[in-house]
Amino acid sequence: MIITFSLLVLLIFALLKKSWIWHIFHHEKVVYLTFDDGPQEELTQEILQILRQENIKATFFCVGDAAGRYPHLMEQIRQQGHSIGNHTMHHLNGWRTPLKEYLQDVQEAQTYLNARYFRPPYGKLTLCQWLKLRKHFHIILWTDISYDWSPKMTPERCFKRVKSAAKHGGIVVFHDNPKAADNMLQVLPQFIRMAKENGMTFKTFD
Repeated sequence: MIITFSLLVLLIFALLKKSWIWHIFHHEKVVYLTFDDGPQEELTQEILQILRQENIKATFFCVGDAAGRYPHLMEQIRQQGHSIGNHTMHHLNGWRTPLKEYLQDVQEAQTYLNARYFRPPYGKLTLCQWLKLRKHFHIILWTDISYDWSPKMTPERCFKRVKSAAKHGGIVVFHDNPKAADNMLQVLPQFIRMAKENGMTFKTFD
């Protein structure tokens, strides 16, 4: 019985992993730059300025609650040609949230985001949540995540974590979150320069 249950868990995980987007295979040298948890008043402005100066586009997986508080930032993101994804209304952990409550939260966020892409906070969804959400969204995970928000992370370690994402179709995650600001604002320009020097171009999921 234990073996059967373990195999079932492995099969479910394999199904989810195959259905979620962790990497987008390209013959071209393309990298997908993404930001989670925003928008935030000053920090989002700084990110947008960096992207504008570097002439690159990114995808912002926004929390609906923040999007509702900062509509002017959402408008700036859209006007500058960046993509927007849904990151739930209140940054919910799918493993700790009942199905109905989770789906309602995602739908509430849609009133501010109108997104085609979804990234679950913490990368955590239940099977039932996934079965419902996949009908309406492309579910995007990541190739490499920066952990820029962690107090244990230094800019040097953060850069080492993300530099391998600068490859064909890699998806890298930074955080539009005050906890991540010190690491992210140092590492983001460094990552962009390194990717460009390696002949990479930046695209959004659109």
